[in-house]
Amino acid sequence: MATASLKRSDDPLDTTVRLVTPERIVFQYPLAGPFRRYFAYLIDFAIVLAAVVIASLTLIVLSLGSQSGVGPIFVAYFVIMWGYRGFCEAVFNGQTLGKRALGLRVVSERGVPITGAQAVLRNLVGSLDGTVPYLIRPDLTSLLLLTGLTSMLLTRKFQRLGDLAAGTMVVVEQRRGRAGLIRVEEPAVVALLPWLPLRVEAGPELARALSDYVNHRARLPRARREEMALHLARPLSVRYRLPENVPADVVVCAFYHRVFVGE
Repeated sequence: MATASLKRSDDPLDTTVRLVTPERIVFQYPLAGPFRRYFAYLIDFAIVLAAVVIASLTLIVLSLGSQSGVGPIFVAYFVIMWGYRGFCEAVFNGQTLGKRALGLRVVSERGVPITGAQAVLRNLVGSLDGTVPYLIRPDLTSLLLLTGLTSMLLTRKFQRLGDLAAGTMVVVEQRRGRAGLIRVEEPAVVALLPWLPLRVEAGPELARALSDYVNHRARLPRARREEMALHLARPLSVRYRLPENVPADVVVCAFYHRVFVGE
């Protein structure tokens, strides 16, 4: 199981959480502080408000202004207010439109993508810390937002009540586009590829470890490459029954090729 620790307390407010995988690969995630998350909240609040207004006007028109449209309006209000964040975070891998605009993402405390259950739970509990806006009672929303802010300031990972309940945290996303894909075509790597399946499935931690290593290996001397790649290459070699005495650097590069390039 991955363990997490924080940097020293003299870090800036948007600090960094360190996660260590069983393969001894260390990942660093910049944590999103309260202020950055608040701007994302304002964007989502505006979207929810606009959606409620549009839905209400549409239902009024469809009901020809009669009182029969009042009930559906309250239903639409409830569904949008309570469902927007949970739906977006479950479907779009931890992001609402506001979080996407600010480069934020909800992940589990282990640094892996959240599940649908976690997305729903953190937003249900969000009714207690102001994340779910009460458009009819803005004064109540403001009071509950103070509860959420207090919770974030008292926890090392800036977790509000919903995050504590669901075991999640909000990080600043580090985008890695496929435009930066590196093709490793060294003869030893190409010779090892037939030993691997055409497509190797890798979780987010393994994929990130492979990507980070290959993107930085050119700066390292050969001995240092072997030292760094060994912890990752050893369990992969055993799992896929690769030939013995293959350099760890070659193994990691071959897996990188299969995970990101395929072929």
